[in-house]
Amino acid sequence: MNEFDYRHRAEKANKTDIVFSVSCYLSAAVLYFSSIFVPGIKYVPVLQFCALVCLVAGIYINQRFSWCVYTYGVMPKENINSGETVGTYFVVYRTVGKRQSCLCKTDMSGLLRLVRCTHKDAHKEIVKEYTSPNIYNFCATMCPAVYYRAVFEADGGIAVISFEPDKALLGIISGFANEKDGKEE
Repeated sequence: MNEFDYRHRAEKANKTDIVFSVSCYLSAAVLYFSSIFVPGIKYVPVLQFCALVCLVAGIYINQRFSWCVYTYGVMPKENINSGETVGTYFVVYRTVGKRQSCLCKTDMSGLLRLVRCTHKDAHKEIVKEYTSPNIYNFCATMCPAVYYRAVFEADGGIAVISFEPDKALLGIISGFANEKDGKEE
């Protein structure tokens, strides 16, 4: 195995997504059944529309957080002609059921910053430093206590990627960030 061929399957840190989706489903049921069974209630279409909105929100939260598994990693970038390693990619995969999709594959040489974030301190100043960055959230947990934001320069633009790495992946990515800054570990 190559030194920079590593993948980490993200684990959920809390059950916020399940609590939120169940509360959305319960709200939808209460709103809908009260609009049907309570005699003389006004604004029945509004209550049923609110029930539909709650139902859709619950399904979205399940699809986005509960049913998905995110895998982060670094993998070598090889020259097609010679088969030699010429660089490293940062990749993010999403698995839903049996289907796996590559959501992100960017060159690690474009890494500008790696910042630790908490739910109280979202580091919005990172986004403000760059003009119109593309922001991607690949966190497996709905409201993570700790996550990381990596800022990449790719395809002539800036991409800010939020993710939840483990210590080994964090060490590899930090090594690239320190190498880019000219620092030695």
